[in-house]
Amino acid sequence: MNKLLSAQPEQEKLLYKLVIQFLIFCQGSNALLEPHLLQVGKRLKAGSSMGELTPELQAMSKTLLHISKQAAQNPSQTNIALNYDHMLQCIDGLLEKADVPRSFQQKKVALQQRIKTNTDEQSFNMVIDTAVTLLLDIRDQALSEQNSIDEFLLDMSSQLGQIEQHAEHVGESTRLSMGHRQQLNAEINLQVDNIKDSTHQVQELATLKSMTSDHLDRLMQQLIEHKTSEDERQKQAEQQIALMTEKLQALETETESLRTKLKIENDRALRDVLTGLPNRLAYKDRMELEAKRWNRYRKPLTLVIWDIDHFKRINDKYGHKAGDKTLALVGQLLQKNIRETDFVARYGGEEFVMLMPNTQASQALKMADNIRNLIESSGFNYNAVAINLTLSCGICEFAGDDLHDDVFIRADSALYQAKQSGRNRCGIYNPG
Repeated sequence: MNKLLSAQPEQEKLLYKLVIQFLIFCQGSNALLEPHLLQVGKRLKAGSSMGELTPELQAMSKTLLHISKQAAQNPSQTNIALNYDHMLQCIDGLLEKADVPRSFQQKKVALQQRIKTNTDEQSFNMVIDTAVTLLLDIRDQALSEQNSIDEFLLDMSSQLGQIEQHAEHVGESTRLSMGHRQQLNAEINLQVDNIKDSTHQVQELATLKSMTSDHLDRLMQQLIEHKTSEDERQKQAEQQIALMTEKLQALETETESLRTKLKIENDRALRDVLTGLPNRLAYKDRMELEAKRWNRYRKPLTLVIWDIDHFKRINDKYGHKAGDKTLALVGQLLQKNIRETDFVARYGGEEFVMLMPNTQASQALKMADNIRNLIESSGFNYNAVAINLTLSCGICEFAGDDLHDDVFIRADSALYQAKQSGRNRCGIYNPG
C-alpha cells in the first residue's frame, strides 16, 4: 500500500482505473460491500487522491477477507460471480443517465454500440477499459476547466492589485499638487508682504523700484517652477489614469469572455444533445423551483412521466440510428405541444418528464392524451419503413407534504400500471 501511495501521476491514473474497474466488477455482488462501494464512488466523484481513498480501500479489503472466509466455510452462500451481461447493462444504464459533455458524446455513443455487440470475454474487457478511460478523461477535462477558471481569477486579482496601485499613485499626485499650491500661496503672500514693507521703509524711488523688481522676479520664478511641476504631475496622473483605463477595459473583456464561455458551457451542460431538450440536470433545477412555488402558493402542480412503448424492440429491429431518430421526434413533438408555462425534459433512455404548473391531475390527463394521440398518428417511419410509435405516461399531482421523490415514485407507479394495461395510454396515480 505504501508503494501505491508514492506512485507517480501516471501510475496513480492507472490505479484510478483499477479501482473503478473493481467497483464495476463488485457492483451488486454482495450486500456487505455496498456501503464501501458507495463511499469510494462518492470520493472518486469528488476528485479524492489515492492517499485519501486509502482508509476506505483498507476497510473494503477487510470486508472482502471476511466474505472470502464465509465463502470458504459455506461455498453455496457465496454470491460473487461475474455476470457479463448484467454488468454491461449496468454500464450502459450509467452512460445513458450520465450528463456526458458534448465533446465526449461520440465516444459515449461508440462505447454503447460496442456494448450492444459484445460477444466474448475479450470484448467485455475492452468495454470495461474503454468505459473507465472515458470516465477518467471526463474527470480530467472537468479539472482542467476548473484550473482555467482558477487561473483567470488569480490573474484578475493581480490586475485589480495593479489598478489599486495606480489609483494610489494618482491620489498621491493629487495630494502633492494640493501641498504645492498651498506652498505657492504662502510664497506669494510673503513676496507681497515684502513689497508692502519695502514701500514703507525705503525712501528713495530707485531703491524701491529695484527691491520691488527683485520680489517680482522671485515671485515669477516660483510661478514658473510651480507650473512646470504641476504640468509634470498632471502628465504622470494622466499616464496612470490611462493605464488604469486600459487594464479595466482588458479586465472587462476577459470577464465578458469568461461569462460568455460559462453561459455556453452551462447551456450545454443542461441540454440533451440528441433531442435538444433540457436534460435530467436541468429537470432537477426546474423541479426544485416549481416545488418551492407549490409549497409557498399551493397552486396545483402535476408531474407526468412519459415512456416510449417497445423502444428496445425498435432499437433491436431497426438499429440505433432508428432509435435515435425516434427519441429526437418524440422530444420535438413533446416540446411543440406543451404550453409556455410547462416544462419537458429527457430524463434518460426512453423516458421523458413533464412539469405542469397550475394544472390538476385530471386536466393534465386530458392534455397528455391529446399529445399521446398526436404522437400515435405522427406517421413515423425510418428508411421508408413505417414504425408504430406510441407512448405511455403516468401522472401524479403534488399534495399534502409531498416531496419530489414521493411524487416521482407515484407517477412512475402510474406509468407502470399504464404499461401493464396494454401500453399507449395515460393514467393518474391511484393508491388503491
